[in-house]
Amino acid sequence: MNVIKKWELEDLITFSLIKPSNSKLLKKIVESYDSAQDFFEKGGLAKYYPNNEGIYHNIYEEAKLLANKELEICAKEQIQILTIWDEDYPIPLKNIDYPPPILYYRGVLQKPELNVISIVGTRKSSVYGRLVTEQFATCFANHNIVVCSGLAAGIDIIAHLKTIENHGITYAVIASGLDKYYTGITAKNANKILDSGGAIISEYKSDVPARPGYFPQRNRIISGLSRAVIVIECPEKSGALITAKFAFNQGRELFAVPGNINAENSKGTNLLIKNDFAAPALSPEQVLIDLDVISSEKLEFKKEEIKFDNPQEKSIYENLNFEPKHIDSILQDTGLDISELLVALLNLEFRSLIKQLPGKYYILQK
Repeated sequence: MNVIKKWELEDLITFSLIKPSNSKLLKKIVESYDSAQDFFEKGGLAKYYPNNEGIYHNIYEEAKLLANKELEICAKEQIQILTIWDEDYPIPLKNIDYPPPILYYRGVLQKPELNVISIVGTRKSSVYGRLVTEQFATCFANHNIVVCSGLAAGIDIIAHLKTIENHGITYAVIASGLDKYYTGITAKNANKILDSGGAIISEYKSDVPARPGYFPQRNRIISGLSRAVIVIECPEKSGALITAKFAFNQGRELFAVPGNINAENSKGTNLLIKNDFAAPALSPEQVLIDLDVISSEKLEFKKEEIKFDNPQEKSIYENLNFEPKHIDSILQDTGLDISELLVALLNLEFRSLIKQLPGKYYILQK
């Protein structure tokens, strides 16, 4: 750790645990004094904590004991600690309002030059939302972009797992200590993220459980880490909209996937677009063009790459879109024989151009 001057990590954690404390106060103290000892010798106590001066030393000693315990836990649990004064601290996050002065993380934080894009949305995702999330996560993973989200059910976890499936890197930011991301499927998914070279990140020390008020605070980190935020689908009241608001205020590129005007899950994203808070995310490739990650020429080349083995496959592909379509409707629209249709559908599935959903429904994948 390369903390400026002579501040020790133990002291930084200690001061972060003293109430009232926030990132701006801690940053001001650290940058105003050479060390914790210098802080005390030069009257920092009376200046910054005038109401607590009489009892402060006891509070400080208690916080110091907790800080030492935290360091022991982190060493044992392989939790790494990064402060805002470290060279490896994510630069985009450092420049937001109220950046977390201390980050705890498991896994690996990638080099700063790699693009990070967050994918967020409702916990109660629709078929449309799940498929679009898979499409965006797959594209981003294939372009060496770190996909960030919040490890929650629904859009978050789909984004994480699809990124991993495509050999990409993903970050999960959580609203609790790193020893508190629950058990069962959540812990299993977290381990998949770590095993694939990603990271689980939090601003909370160990033994801090998730609380309702922590999730909005967590969301500012998700957007803060990112170059852009994609809202896949969400109702009018949603945590994803809180992330979108942070992204907008932080000057991040904000995109929303347009959806069915009658669908509850698309009301939030459609409003973001209508009110000019977000640009429409019409495809993951178009988002990457808008961010200057790829060129429009590369997108056109990719479109020309799809070739079909026979006219039947082309007819089926052109008959489908990103709304589920039943096999009976495909059969009627294409006029194919049922045996021809089944063979062509299977071939298109093998090529990952289409996807079969429960109930004999089909949808485009690319």
